[in-house]
Amino acid sequence: MKIPLRILAVSAAWRVVCLALLFVSAQLQQPFDTSGDIVQYTLAKSGNPAAWVSWAAPFVRWDTVYFVAAADYGYTHEQMLAFQPGIVGLIRLADYLHPGNGWNPTVAVLVATALANLAAWLGPLLLFYLVRMWSGNDGVAFRAALLSVLAPASTTAMSAPTPEPFFSVFSLLGYLALTSSSAILNGWKRPTAAICFAIATLFRANGLLLAGYLVWHAAWQSKPASFSQFLLRLVGVIPWLLVSVSPWILFQIWAYARLCTGGTISPWCTSRLPLAYSYIQSTYWDVGLFRYWTVSQLPNFILASPVLLAMAHALQTFTSRHSYRNLIMTVAMPWKRMPLHAESSKVLPYVLHVMIMLMILLMASHVQIALRLCTPGGLPYGY
Repeated sequence: MKIPLRILAVSAAWRVVCLALLFVSAQLQQPFDTSGDIVQYTLAKSGNPAAWVSWAAPFVRWDTVYFVAAADYGYTHEQMLAFQPGIVGLIRLADYLHPGNGWNPTVAVLVATALANLAAWLGPLLLFYLVRMWSGNDGVAFRAALLSVLAPASTTAMSAPTPEPFFSVFSLLGYLALTSSSAILNGWKRPTAAICFAIATLFRANGLLLAGYLVWHAAWQSKPASFSQFLLRLVGVIPWLLVSVSPWILFQIWAYARLCTGGTISPWCTSRLPLAYSYIQSTYWDVGLFRYWTVSQLPNFILASPVLLAMAHALQTFTSRHSYRNLIMTVAMPWKRMPLHAESSKVLPYVLHVMIMLMILLMASHVQIALRLCTPGGLPYGY
């Protein structure tokens, strides 16, 4: 069996195992998180409550409760604005695939779950093609793809209607577009990647970081002849940067228009830069610099430590192969840089991405989300 088919077979088998574990465990015991069972009472009076408990509730956990509620009623609470609208819209649209009258939350959740698992099934294959482009080694790419199948998020976030599977697939498609040597994409690499990154950002706000790959591809990938050429490259990529980050910007504009233009307004509306996202993350989710550094959160740091250590090891492995001076010159003054190994040049933007994410996870985020971000396209540290 060819390697791509083997990856798809293993990924499909693991999808079946994950879905079976979620479904069977929900039927055999009272879940620790009962949100999936009780959220039905907040939904519109449509569908069959018994069908919801039996079929949909096993896949409605943690943040998915917000996604389903927003799909039913819209963004009714300010804290919901922490979530990008991609998954909310998908759950809402999923219901149109059934012929019944009225919005049926059970059908919507099941269809969205099926689409999430389809994306999760394809992710490892896309990662295989990407790593093979980096390394030129089928064996390394195959092992990376198999490891991604068993990512920490695979049994939960990748099996339920959450943003992670879709963010993963569209991030990988964007990476592949920029890395591809296909003649079909000649002249269209950055536009294609920008659209893929925009779709990924529609699902997760940290997709903003993906715009950095467009900047790297335009201004750093090949050595600029001079500082002025470097600046011209940066200016030329601005339209595609705007495409990439547009879902987040438009969502912030929508939030401002909805909450800040009449009646009682939220405190963030009068800020110098009125962004709902940063205010809500800080106020409702207690996200901020070193806020998570408390004794009570030590178990969460331990829980996330395998992912964090893998990221740190990837960074150490890469930097140990190069002089720090050359790496700094490559990033800070690319027109004066010394040549890097061809493979290292391809991998360096991913290394920078991992470094930034590691700093954010350690210093400013709920550190345990490292387990959810550890998906085939979420944290590309397979080098």
